[in-house]
Amino acid sequence: MTESYTGTATLELGDPPEGATDIELKLTALTPGWFKFQDGASCGFTATDIDTEAGYASCRYTVSLEPRQDSITINTEPHSRWQLTAKYVKQERTEPGVNAKGETYGMESPEHGVPDLIAVMATNGSSGYAYAKDLYGGPMPTSPEDAVTNFSNPIPLREIPVFLSDGETQVGTFKAAGSGGGIPSYPSRSPIPSQNPTVDPAG
Repeated sequence: MTESYTGTATLELGDPPEGATDIELKLTALTPGWFKFQDGASCGFTATDIDTEAGYASCRYTVSLEPRQDSITINTEPHSRWQLTAKYVKQERTEPGVNAKGETYGMESPEHGVPDLIAVMATNGSSGYAYAKDLYGGPMPTSPEDAVTNFSNPIPLREIPVFLSDGETQVGTFKAAGSGGGIPSYPSRSPIPSQNPTVDPAG
């Protein structure tokens, strides 16, 4: 199901099917802003992200389905416009794989931590893996004030290579926030930078 909203809103999903374990989400920003998921993870986008021709103003995230849960709420500033696609899914966590070079690959998880190669979707639609050191490279904001500065002066997106699980065969690229991580292009549990960031919806 897909709906568009302005400001904080809740998407009603209906009763989950039997066996569902999670809710898979794709949030697309229609104006600059920060968007916070119910579990505290968040993603944010600048005017530059919104205007990018290839459309990088979206993030994918999966939240665990709680008992009797049938909706998803996204918190954001009153002027922020966004679109959310959500669906129930059944997921089974597996241990990360290990390639011939001894590098681990798979998804981040509380059980297994961060693998060397993290599963991502390349801009050409190919599935693959990006090195964690590339995704999370660069110094992070040292304070909420520092994060606000990064938000107001966004760092250009970085183009990161996407490989097969061997860590060598490139299948595409992934766009990530510039070094410094002021505007993550993937959901993050970092505090939202400002309690009231100044954002010009018109760019």
